[in-house]
Amino acid sequence: MVSSSWFRRHQKIVYSVMIFAMFVWGISYSAMELIPQKPIGKIQGRKITQNEFADMLGRWQRLFFPQEQQSVVSLVWKQLMLVEEAGRMGIVVTEQEAEEGFLRLGFQMFGEAANVDRNTLVQYLCNNFRLNQEQIVRTLREALLVEKLDSFMRSSVKMTSEEIWQRYSMENEQAKIKAIALKARDFVDSVNVTEDEIRAFYEKHKNEEDNRDSGKPGYKLPDRVKIECVVANLEDFAKLAVVSEDEIKKYYEENKDAQYKIAVPEPAPAAKTAGADDKKPASDEKATPSYKPLAEVKEDIQTTLRRQKATEKVSEVIGKMDEEVYEALDKTERPSFKDLANKYKLVYEIPKSKVTGSEYLTEKDFLDVLPGAEHPAQAAFSREVYEPSTPIAFVAGKVVFQVIDKKPSEAAPLEEVRNVVVNDLKMEKGLLKAKEIAEKITGSTKAMTLDDTINLLKTEAGGKQFPVSETDYFARPMKIFNKESRYIEALKEDCPNVAKKAFDLKAGQFGVAQEMSGEKACYIVNLLERKPADKTAFERDKDNVTKRYLAEKQEAIMSEWQVGIGRNAEIYTRFQ
Repeated sequence: MVSSSWFRRHQKIVYSVMIFAMFVWGISYSAMELIPQKPIGKIQGRKITQNEFADMLGRWQRLFFPQEQQSVVSLVWKQLMLVEEAGRMGIVVTEQEAEEGFLRLGFQMFGEAANVDRNTLVQYLCNNFRLNQEQIVRTLREALLVEKLDSFMRSSVKMTSEEIWQRYSMENEQAKIKAIALKARDFVDSVNVTEDEIRAFYEKHKNEEDNRDSGKPGYKLPDRVKIECVVANLEDFAKLAVVSEDEIKKYYEENKDAQYKIAVPEPAPAAKTAGADDKKPASDEKATPSYKPLAEVKEDIQTTLRRQKATEKVSEVIGKMDEEVYEALDKTERPSFKDLANKYKLVYEIPKSKVTGSEYLTEKDFLDVLPGAEHPAQAAFSREVYEPSTPIAFVAGKVVFQVIDKKPSEAAPLEEVRNVVVNDLKMEKGLLKAKEIAEKITGSTKAMTLDDTINLLKTEAGGKQFPVSETDYFARPMKIFNKESRYIEALKEDCPNVAKKAFDLKAGQFGVAQEMSGEKACYIVNLLERKPADKTAFERDKDNVTKRYLAEKQEAIMSEWQVGIGRNAEIYTRFQ
């Protein structure tokens, strides 16, 4: 099977990891101390030895992160920083707190009815996580120390009634505007770019990653891989699948109640007349169910059965091919994917990016190349050249691929991205021109109406006309955990800067807001009305609001605090 093939292919690596694990975790801590070790980092100026960190890493990984896919090093390093910080602050876990913590963990694992004592819990953890009692107790006490530190820090975060109302007021105040969008593309035809400007713009952004969502150009290509695939398409196998009349009839009979039963509406109850007996009317008798006739649903059943058979056949064929791939690797041979595709009558292809047309794919490209697959990019970028993948299911069927080349992140040559650079530069200059016109118009000292603004804009923009949009009431964007957004339906855009500008204005005033994300545009904003938050609604929901705001404030402060701790710690790059 595939799993055995994988083991045969990677047995040297597996055995090496096993031996390393036995060496690292099998030698006692005291014995390892006899071996001189270089520090792997420092926290608050204190050097952390490899022995110390390896000990904590092994214990925490086994007990708390056994299934963690990402690097556990960073997770455990964070816990070590917090343990050190707790010690610096003089926070300790008392015996009573430890006892209560162990009992709480026992309740969480087994339920309160189990009545698990500390010794039973520790022994259970020893048996299941391959740690001794001293390691279990030390690890749990460290976890309780981090928990106590977290609780102490959060409890110090408070909010006054005035602070809560201010936050609620800001969050629930609403504005209504009229807006004129001067889009960058409306001015692109009126701007010129020189060769020197093109080269300067390219040099400025060539080592920046492209981030179109935020409006930031960049011409640094990410890591890319070139793969060759053998694909078993469901549709191809479905066309070849043969479905008999007996199979269709069997499927119909087995599924007719669930899929083909015709719902019969219940008759309205008849009015009861005086003196009428209480005999059950004939209409109340259980009616014989009716079904869609087989002839009507036969084609759908046939399609379903063909797809079922195709799914089974795809798994069978791709499994055989996968087995052959690894058998070749076991013999230190490089299998030919093209020959295997021909042998099993499957599709061979080197997929191309739908965005660039290149055979070298980025992580984003895999969403298009293998839609519906689970972590396809990870499966590709984690492999060495000519290391085949396991069979991967995606919407079209199943695929086995191997990486045939890799390219590291680098700046794209100017000639390859010249058209993109020119377009980006023109859009930037077009947006700048839009902003200059908008600021010139709104900067007038003369009291202006919206009609005045529209007429002046038409003159400044060479006769161009721009649509005016009127919004419904909307709230201001709120920055929580570094996220800020406000989608304005009338503008069909996410416009946080437009929304913020509205709340900077008084009714009747004009302002200018520039949006870089989505379609680049400069907006002339005219505030129609601001509606304050409802004090009555606030008092009604004050308790829930307070809990939410306090939790958000705690989270924000804790995050900032942990970043501050991290500034006083360093783990050397080679260990990350």
